[in-house]
Amino acid sequence: AAMGWSGDYKAIRACNILLSKIDNIPDYDQADKEAVMGEARFLRGYIYFGLIQTFGGVPYVDQPVDLKEMGNITRTPVEEVYAKVMEDFDYAIAHLPAEWGSSDYGRATKGAANAMKARAALYFKHYDTAADAAKAVMDSGMYELYDADNTGKYAHLFWEEQEACKEAILVRQFNAPELTNYIIGWGCFPTKGWGGINPTQSLVDAFECIDGSPIDKSTTYDPTNPFKDRDPRLEVCVLHDGEEMYGVTIKTAPLKSSGNTGVAQHNDATATGYYDQKWLDPSIDPQSTGWDMGKDWHVIRYAEVLLTYAEAKNELGEMNSDIWDKTIKRLRQRAGFDNTSAAMDYPANGDLRQIIRDERRVELALEGTRIYDIRRWKIAETVLNEPVRGAKFKLNEGKLEYFTYRDRSFNKDRDYLWAIPRQQLVINPNLGQNPGY
Repeated sequence: AAMGWSGDYKAIRACNILLSKIDNIPDYDQADKEAVMGEARFLRGYIYFGLIQTFGGVPYVDQPVDLKEMGNITRTPVEEVYAKVMEDFDYAIAHLPAEWGSSDYGRATKGAANAMKARAALYFKHYDTAADAAKAVMDSGMYELYDADNTGKYAHLFWEEQEACKEAILVRQFNAPELTNYIIGWGCFPTKGWGGINPTQSLVDAFECIDGSPIDKSTTYDPTNPFKDRDPRLEVCVLHDGEEMYGVTIKTAPLKSSGNTGVAQHNDATATGYYDQKWLDPSIDPQSTGWDMGKDWHVIRYAEVLLTYAEAKNELGEMNSDIWDKTIKRLRQRAGFDNTSAAMDYPANGDLRQIIRDERRVELALEGTRIYDIRRWKIAETVLNEPVRGAKFKLNEGKLEYFTYRDRSFNKDRDYLWAIPRQQLVINPNLGQNPGY
């Protein structure tokens, strides 16, 4: 529910009004009309998908209704709303173009509808549907990984220079100054920004060594130099102690000598000893342009489609070396792994499910997918009840210890769904509250 309950239903109402009145437009070309209806149904399906991810069953309305009617409506079961979401995506797939002209860049396409259908089906464990929709995107020939041949430009994918590459399937457009994306200003370290995105040690540890071995099984991993010879995506995502960015050498130890960038040394300082680096475009001044920039946000990109296809096929028991080579191997080649068997070959042994999940975690790190992944995998009750670990520092008697917080809790009987907003229950008590709230 990206806009919150009220905002989402306001957008749904707009879609429903368009769909109910579009036939009143005289002399409207049929193909053009169906494409616009495809956009409206795609957006409606996308919004309802977000709502049922977040709240479970929600009221389903596909016609304009007035406030009096909304005050008496009840919630529709998740399964029924999901079926309607799939119907909307299927209509969009049938009627949206494969691409729009350059002046209409950013509008939903057939590929976006298939990609979002795959995401929704994967979330609700409809693996056949997820695999088929992802494969349709792969077979369309419209998309490819940016810098697939690894010329060292992977980081550029998240910079402003790459606004319309073929990896982007659906974006939220920003066009400064009318609509600005302030992720650099918000995420950058103090005093260049607000330091609002702090990777954890758990995320850092999820990145393998460059030879494809996990750090706990690697013969080359050096805990005294933990960023050496790691998956190159780690340096793209995480700004750590000793690095230089925007002319500042980052020091993150919880010491006065670290200056503003050290843990607890500034109101905006990192809480973990790490900062986000993924969107820190070196060509943009975080203190000016970083608060007023036009970098589009990837709502869904081609890498996620490859990961969805791999996961769905594995859950169906249909994963093989050919699918591996078309999905996980391609992502690792693009990232710049060494050409070793551990990194590139289809695993003959090991927990393939976990390998695919870990690949998803690091490829999509800090892009907002993780919270939904741990919920659909039903591991949030473990992950979100563990202490939050940050980087290692010499904290007590000169010993290297993880900077740790212990203030998280996740109730498995309640927290997989959010509470229905109290204001909505006041307006309409028929909605009922989710268990545990």
